[in-house]
Amino acid sequence: MPKLIINITPELQERVNYWSRQAGQPAEKLAVSLLEEYFDDCDDADRLEALISKGNMATYPAEVVHKGLDNLVVMDS
Repeated sequence: MPKLIINITPELQERVNYWSRQAGQPAEKLAVSLLEEYFDDCDDADRLEALISKGNMATYPAEVVHKGLDNLVVMDS
């Protein structure tokens, strides 16, 4: 398997160590998982952008979405 060597700051190393302990994974495995997740998110964003650009997906202004969510909260009360 190919290897990637990166240099990180001591502060980032501390964060990696912390989250590695939290996840119960070696730092290297955590880093690979996070890279995979990041690239999956980027791929999803590209697909959504293409759908929106082609007019195949509707979008709504944030204030419309927030108003709709506010109405849901009122209905639950």
